[in-house]
Amino acid sequence: MENNQNLSPMQNEKKTKTEDNTDPCPVCKEELYLNEEYTQRVGLVNDFEEVIGWLCPHCKTEYDTDTKIVRFLGSPEIGGEA
Repeated sequence: MENNQNLSPMQNEKKTKTEDNTDPCPVCKEELYLNEEYTQRVGLVNDFEEVIGWLCPHCKTEYDTDTKIVRFLGSPEIGGEA
């Protein structure tokens, strides 16, 4: 699934991938381009607006702030057509 959203002002600039600036998702290995200013990680907050974790926008896996899996590959509900 390809997403054409503008994730950061630097999205249109050419990105150079080196070992120093890569940040793959632990599950799907998609690049999250984490640096001091920008990331594709989606922050998860609680009712008090405290950061409690993050979500990979590619595979929808949720992590806590220590990068431990909270929900694997998206929603916990059983899906399908009835």
